[in-house]
Amino acid sequence: MPDDTTHLARLRERMLATAYCNADFWTQRTAFRTDQAVAALARYDAAAAEILAASVLAPYPIDDTQILDAAAEAGIDTSTWEARRDTIRAYARNTYELPSTPDPATEAGRIWTSLFGNYRPVAAALVRLLRDLPATWHEDLFTVPAPFVSRQAAELPGPETAPYDPLDWEDCPACIEAHDQCRYHRGVAEGMEYQRALITTALTDHTAIDHLQQRHGELEAATAKTPAEDASPPATV
Repeated sequence: MPDDTTHLARLRERMLATAYCNADFWTQRTAFRTDQAVAALARYDAAAAEILAASVLAPYPIDDTQILDAAAEAGIDTSTWEARRDTIRAYARNTYELPSTPDPATEAGRIWTSLFGNYRPVAAALVRLLRDLPATWHEDLFTVPAPFVSRQAAELPGPETAPYDPLDWEDCPACIEAHDQCRYHRGVAEGMEYQRALITTALTDHTAIDHLQQRHGELEAATAKTPAEDASPPATV
């Protein structure tokens, strides 16, 4: 892009390229909505849009005062934000400090802390379940015939037991724990990608289009059937 390109054009190119190329749902959505917001502003006030685009592209960090001032101006209650941030940062710090193959006691402690802190009824039910196990619980649960042992413990996926909020793509503790998208959010993103591939195929593959039209016609014909046509003929005496 030439040096004389406006900040708005640079920002829009970056946002749209990010939205198109990025596989992360939240990043993709945020980039596209940011592009649409600055484009809408540019239609009403081109100068303000240029200033905003320049500030977004500027490499300086944003401090707490700026964020809290903007929240206060918007009338947002920020009284719980500091505690929320401390919790997220502590969780991320503890997760990053764990060794790559933590020992069972460390994992057990982390899982219990997560359950007790976020799902106390589940933690209580787990305690009752463990209390009711027979004296031979260890042999019953962990004595597995050799042919059924398929993978080593190190090959198994991480527990990722933090609570999942389907709508929280920013502060999901499971994503923090996995150092990436957690299994839940990764599955959602892959499902959306699969759906997009199906739509693309339907729009570009003539054979697929013919098949969809044929199937659509069959469904319409089935829906249009009258109850009289569906009814069986009366038995003759």
